[in-house]
This record gives sequence, C-alpha cells and structure tokens, in this order.
Amino acid sequence: MAKNNIRIFDWHGNELQATDVDWTTDEAVKLKFRQDPGKENSLGSIRINFHNTHQVYLHDTPSKSLFTQDYRFDSSGCVRVDHVRDLVSWLLETTTPDWDRTRVDSVIASGEREDVKLATQVPLYLAYVTAWANDKGVVNFREDIYNRDGLNGEPVIEGPQVVLQ
Repeated sequence: MAKNNIRIFDWHGNELQATDVDWTTDEAVKLKFRQDPGKENSLGSIRINFHNTHQVYLHDTPSKSLFTQDYRFDSSGCVRVDHVRDLVSWLLETTTPDWDRTRVDSVIASGEREDVKLATQVPLYLAYVTAWANDKGVVNFREDIYNRDGLNGEPVIEGPQVVLQ
C-alpha cells in the first residue's frame, strides 16, 4: 500500500498504519482507503463528480496510451477523459469566478486536494455508443459490455463538481 501511496483511515477519519491493523478481523473490512494523487493513481489528478445513481464520475488517467486503443473498457464504469484539464478549465472558467487554467494547474502541481463546486450547473449528457460510422462511411461495432443495446438510455445527469487532487 505504501508503494502505491494508499492511506488507511478508520471511520472517524483517523489515519492508521498498515502494521497497526489486524487484517484477520472483521474490523479490517470497515476501514477506508484513499490513494494519494500521482502517477500510481489510476484516476490521475482530476475527478469530476456529478449526481447519478451509479456512482459514476469523469476522471483523468496517468495511462494516456489508453486513449489510442480500440478496446477502452479498462475502468470500473467511470469515464476517463482525454485532455481533462481542458474540460475542467472550461467548466470552471465559464461558471466559477477566479478560476482559470493557471489556477487549475497550480492546484494540481501543489498535490493538495481541493474540491470545487461549480457556481452554475452545467448539463452533462453521457452517451453509450456500440456502433457508429467513421468519416469514410465504414461502420464500426463494439461489444455491448453493459447489455444496453436496444434499451432506452439513462436519464439526463446534471450538476458536475470538479475535484482537483
């Protein structure tokens, strides 16, 4: 856990050391784990929370090469965003006073977590697409890993909140 910058907390928010935990007891399953931002964190440095019933969020990734792959289901249902700092900067600059790209980059560089609630809500629409045609008219099909083909989509999800780490 130390190698991957994962910290352990009890339900009161007190940080614990892995050597202080009796991992053979039921108490061990009641602990909270938090991975600090950095190159080991699969969420990268930014998470965009928004209200939804599935606990899905948008996030950065240190694995930028994933954006070049055809098979993109390397996540637990949350959505990796390419050029996420551009999106976050746009969200904050257009909705929340005193935020711009320089401030976003500065907070991320500090390594400190900062939760920023947008002053104005922005509608967020997610589309799950398993078939499309490219600019040459070639139709592409992908596996429907969520078994959603032929079903009505999810309701509109609104109100993102940016979490800079």
